[in-house]
Amino acid sequence: SLLVGSLSIHQRHGCSQTSHVSSSFDGRLTNPTMCAEEGQPPLASPTPRPSVATYAEAEERGFELYKAGEFERAVRMFELAQTLPGAGVDYTREKQSGMVGSANAPPNPRGLQRKAFATPAQRLIAQYNIACCYAGMGDVPRCVETLRTYLSQVKEPLDQVNEMIVDPDLAPARDDLLRIRTELKSEASTQSKGKGLFGLPFGNPLKDVADQIGVEWKD
Repeated sequence: SLLVGSLSIHQRHGCSQTSHVSSSFDGRLTNPTMCAEEGQPPLASPTPRPSVATYAEAEERGFELYKAGEFERAVRMFELAQTLPGAGVDYTREKQSGMVGSANAPPNPRGLQRKAFATPAQRLIAQYNIACCYAGMGDVPRCVETLRTYLSQVKEPLDQVNEMIVDPDLAPARDDLLRIRTELKSEASTQSKGKGLFGLPFGNPLKDVADQIGVEWKD
């Protein structure tokens, strides 16, 4: 299922639509939105939505598009979310003139500018949601490619892929995810076999010392 990188999700509510009546040049009242053949008003154009400005707004809009089956637009919205201000905060120093306490003193004497950005965790969540969109579109190759990128950036990829396998939104990619899990298990097994005492990759240092001084070493 889609992951949430913001604090909350709000549901969009519908609004009623009204037709407008205007007067023609000869004084007769006419309704320009009325169909002459069927006598029914045509569907009104949707009200343009304001542009999103934050990660949370883009994420919310992405959820709405996903639920509406507009997967391509949802992908673009989740991509946009990664570039917008999110939960991360940074401060940069600005160049300002005027001494502190003088008439020309700047309003921000420390010269610091606050800048918000999407955190690595939020960007990862957006990537996962993009993969779900690709799965909804039936584009399994791009879905799997996105998930592989996601798994390469998490600490416990095997645990993550186990959760992906049971995610209904990723059902079209389940066979590929099973293969990825097999790959991850094989890699983990190879890495564990190559480690020696204390988890060191170069074997048992105590045994090497024993060999050098002619002492028999027993495992």
